[in-house]
Amino acid sequence: MQTKFSEKVSSHREPLMTTAAVAKWLGISTRAVCLWAECKTIPALKIGRQWRFRPEEVQAWLDSSQAAKVKNPTVTRTSTARF
Repeated sequence: MQTKFSEKVSSHREPLMTTAAVAKWLGISTRAVCLWAECKTIPALKIGRQWRFRPEEVQAWLDSSQAAKVKNPTVTRTSTARF
């Protein structure tokens, strides 16, 4: 016998994406995805010690102006060594 709570929970199950899956989708490192999640830059859920993402929320974030504000964290190295 299911209770109303368990019926609600089971009826709202949806696939959640892992950090690795989101990183691959966005073309960035998994560490960057974790940092964005920790800083609440990208919509995420923390389950235990792991971040999970709802695909529709990530897509909505990508379509919003919020995603445009995030810069790609690539580092350009220049030679500044002096001999």
